[in-house]
Amino acid sequence: MKKWIWTIMAVVIIAVVGGVTFTSHHMTQKAYTAAMTTGRQAVSKENYSIAESAFQEALRHRTNDQQAQGHLTQTQNFVSAQSAMSDHEFNTAKSDYTKVKNAKTGTSTLSNRAKTALKLLKTIQLKVETFQGVYEQALTQNQGQSYEASNATLDRIFKDADAKQSYYTDIYNQAVDLRSANNQAIKHGGDGTAAASITTPNSSSSSASSNSANTNSGSIANANDNSSSRTKGLTGAEKQAAKNYKGSNEFTVKKSQTEINGKTITASQIASARKTLSSMGVSGGSFSDQDIRTGLIAANKAGISFKAYAQKTYK
Repeated sequence: MKKWIWTIMAVVIIAVVGGVTFTSHHMTQKAYTAAMTTGRQAVSKENYSIAESAFQEALRHRTNDQQAQGHLTQTQNFVSAQSAMSDHEFNTAKSDYTKVKNAKTGTSTLSNRAKTALKLLKTIQLKVETFQGVYEQALTQNQGQSYEASNATLDRIFKDADAKQSYYTDIYNQAVDLRSANNQAIKHGGDGTAAASITTPNSSSSSASSNSANTNSGSIANANDNSSSRTKGLTGAEKQAAKNYKGSNEFTVKKSQTEINGKTITASQIASARKTLSSMGVSGGSFSDQDIRTGLIAANKAGISFKAYAQKTYK
């Protein structure tokens, strides 16, 4: 009789444990499914912070779940791409959008948005290159004292319907500054005197009455000269100062230290980086142009945006 009692008790215990296990599994599955649903709905509504939290919640219920991890990573890459676009870090944005598009475990919604963004990005990058080429041509004309021709060239930027979009703010502002300098030169007769032209700090043409004009306009040309052309124009004292300088600036570095992937770092890229630093509460003016270049190169090598690099390095 006792054997039957123990048998019955064993069956009851097994049933209870099994029931608890089943209930626990069912609740976990239910919570996981709810979190994934919330995350997908948030993505659909472009509420990416909520989506990230929801996918993280799903992972808490199913640790190492590939589906939840894939959705979370895709969402994070998309957010990173958008941030890079806002900072005009187009190469970083392209890389992140491509990861989103090619994600094997993610939402088709984000994949499609990434495809659309990549098409737009291609157009933006082509136009940035076009505007940069136009600006550099106008700058060359300015330096040749062909101020009206320089303004006519700049009109190719100003007459473009897209030029005032936020993507082109840096190069557009540079064009505005150059046009102002051209107009100032034309106002003074456009006779090639220091008061009427944009000069680099290397220029020997100066006078007491033109120091102000040289200071304002010289910075535009200076930002676009390469290191070799600057060094050639230095005075003896300036060359000695550059030689004695122990830090890193435009006069003491190799060509490779002024390039990213074989392309010279432009003045607009430097200006954009300074703007990024300012938005973080870091004084961009406390860094030389070469300091900025060094940061851009380091960020590129690390495969991250300049903003992300600056947050890790300067904060």
